[in-house]
Amino acid sequence: MSLKTVRTLVTTAAAFLLLIGCGSEESTPDPQEPVARPIPATPPKEARTGLNTIVEKMDPDGKGMHLTATSPEGKQFNASIGDDIEIPEEFPKDVPIFPGSTPMAFLSAPDEGIIVTFKSREEQQDIFDFYQSSLADDGWEILEDSILGKRLSFDAIKDNRKVSVTVAGTKGDARVSVIVTPED
Repeated sequence: MSLKTVRTLVTTAAAFLLLIGCGSEESTPDPQEPVARPIPATPPKEARTGLNTIVEKMDPDGKGMHLTATSPEGKQFNASIGDDIEIPEEFPKDVPIFPGSTPMAFLSAPDEGIIVTFKSREEQQDIFDFYQSSLADDGWEILEDSILGKRLSFDAIKDNRKVSVTVAGTKGDARVSVIVTPED
């Protein structure tokens, strides 16, 4: 992965995180007004950061956001966060998704990789074991694993790709991060 691509990816991710944090504060509704109000359609917003063009689009229900950044070369980096996002089509078919987990965010960059974060109500160790055994069964070589506090992680390689899996949290509120990148 070139340094320029890493900078672009980091800049895009930083812009994405900044946009997420720029929501409006909730206010107490006026007792005279109806509580349920339709959310007005929000047109996509476009901005330039450095050389990239970034388009932000909020979900109609206000519970999610999609961000597309286009580099000067025309490559598109996509990111979504929200309660009801779909796993991107480019997510590899030979990387499993833990049963019953819900995707909550992703970031993808052509030829650079994809990151998908899931939430689950299961035990961390069960999720961790599922990923290790499922990937091994599908021909991935499991590399050394790591335990740091309440975070379990490992890497695996197959062909010219690397997958990194990290499981954190507690039962009832686990987070799973799956990162798939090409190997240089």
